[in-house]
Amino acid sequence: MSTQAKPITKDNNNSSILLANNNWKVDYSKAKKVVSPNYKTGRPAPICGLVLHGTAGGGTIEWFLNPASKVSSHYVVEQDGTVTQMVSETDVAWHAGVVSPTSILADKGNPNGFCIGIEFSRNKTNDNIMPDVQILSGLDLVNDIRGRYPHIQIYFHDEISIGRICPGPNFPKTLFRA
Repeated sequence: MSTQAKPITKDNNNSSILLANNNWKVDYSKAKKVVSPNYKTGRPAPICGLVLHGTAGGGTIEWFLNPASKVSSHYVVEQDGTVTQMVSETDVAWHAGVVSPTSILADKGNPNGFCIGIEFSRNKTNDNIMPDVQILSGLDLVNDIRGRYPHIQIYFHDEISIGRICPGPNFPKTLFRA
């Protein structure tokens, strides 16, 4: 009988620690699974939104694996089109942060509780032209999620946290809202 290996990371003292909740399966069949320790088990509300982000540089998966970062996202879409799922859609990832009082979600509470987060790997200023393979992979992921949640709304992080440059200029917003 084989058992699945549990992911291991290092804590602040460089000691090996076992990450929690490794028993879920990827929700998007084309995603590879890398489990972040930064999430809350369960959801306080039904999923009704997707928040799209730009990473503002590389190393996102490593950053989301660091418990000290206290951030995560459900998915990361790399520039080569690779999709990594880091948090189960049934759990709350820590991606949207503080909601601006003038944002489109100002009266709805913390969007982490009802939104799935997708990070797109971008350059440090989030202004690079995204490769076609990354856009197509991201669209496939979004459409797959829409198949599970037909009434889901698409939000961009700069609509929730006013003043952020996220997902950034040159992000093909109209394609993702189509």
